[in-house]
Amino acid sequence: MSEAILSVISICGLLIISQLSPGPDVFFVFRTALAQGKRAGSAVGAGITSGFFLQTLAVCAAGSWVMQQEWSRWVLMAAAGWLLYLAWKIFPRKQVSSHEQWEAPRIQREPLLSLFWQGFLCNILNPKCTLFICGLTLGPLQLYGKTFSWYSPALVAGLQIASLSGWVLWSTLLQWRPLRNAYLCHTRSIDTIFASLLAIFAILLLIPTGGN
Repeated sequence: MSEAILSVISICGLLIISQLSPGPDVFFVFRTALAQGKRAGSAVGAGITSGFFLQTLAVCAAGSWVMQQEWSRWVLMAAAGWLLYLAWKIFPRKQVSSHEQWEAPRIQREPLLSLFWQGFLCNILNPKCTLFICGLTLGPLQLYGKTFSWYSPALVAGLQIASLSGWVLWSTLLQWRPLRNAYLCHTRSIDTIFASLLAIFAILLLIPTGGN
């Protein structure tokens, strides 16, 4: 049981780290937080989390059934391939001005509800997020989903808490200029670490397990 609990914690931790990697959700939250403040960035993050919840629920609910099908290996390979593609795409290959990437001009503040729905649509209309969730969860679901009835609900709940907590955390921290400047200076290192983690998850996903 301890291994199952640790897997939930590690997946949630990776999700929070992934929120530092380039992508539409990340750019939307970070730029909103930089331009309009913590509450605005958190509102976008809450909308993204709502869309993320629907996609996570669908993956975790169907995960056990999918893994019982003969073609399940192809699903795992597709998910692993997507993680490897993300790792390749994120891995830094040339020097880019982080300040040019992340700095955003101060703009007129938008209503928080409007920002929430914008974040929701940004996430729910991105089918690539589903592959990302598959890449993170199908392997652990295959190992622990049948043995522990609590695993799937715990994974869904944990991912939602981690998602919202991460967006609020980064939106808050980005308001502190010394930390923001430090993050901007080390964006390449963060991208390298996250790309490596994605590659490791992809490789583990392709390793046959006893549950298949």
